[in-house]
Amino acid sequence: MKNYEITFKNGLIIDKKTGKRLHLKPFETYYLQGDDDSFLLDDYVKDDYEPLNSEEKLEFLQNKYKKFELAPLAPNGTKLIFRIGLGKRSQEDTASEYLFEAIIQEDLYIKNKFKSNSWSLCDCVCKCTELLEGDLGFPFQAIEANSLSELFANVVSTYFNKKRSTACNAFKTYYILPKDKAPSLAWYKNAKGSNLDTKRKAIKIKQKLNTIRK
Repeated sequence: MKNYEITFKNGLIIDKKTGKRLHLKPFETYYLQGDDDSFLLDDYVKDDYEPLNSEEKLEFLQNKYKKFELAPLAPNGTKLIFRIGLGKRSQEDTASEYLFEAIIQEDLYIKNKFKSNSWSLCDCVCKCTELLEGDLGFPFQAIEANSLSELFANVVSTYFNKKRSTACNAFKTYYILPKDKAPSLAWYKNAKGSNLDTKRKAIKIKQKLNTIRK
């Protein structure tokens, strides 16, 4: 049995004797020994996310984006579905694609600089709450973020680090699940009209018509 004196920095396990990074074999069992205060509880390392209520959120956005018009895209509590696919499975990957559920914890708005008709997402406290399809090989734990793009990146960094890009087009990645539908990868791949981009396009058309009428 091998024994190493290690240190942990920037997500890396470093052998203190050689200074080299140690790579752990997936699904093997390891025993860590250290002082009680050397181990951080999960809650300790989490960022503090404090959602705003509807009135606070609108007031915050109006103050932040004074030269923009705002439009609500989805209310607080809306459930969104998103997929993460891996280009190439490694030894430790039990699946090549995964389906997750997220919940927005504030009202979600889009913003548009006056007369540009180019709508983009505003930040919104959100949480990935459930793994719907795909097996990680260990229990899933919820992940929070300050925007949908950040949430996607956080999930990738946590569960699929360096296995794919952390970037996404949030409008085309996140889907609103109809109440009469059960979430599945099959539904996700065939429900093109349910993503956030469809709702954005409807708002753009409505705003354009209102401008013409004026």
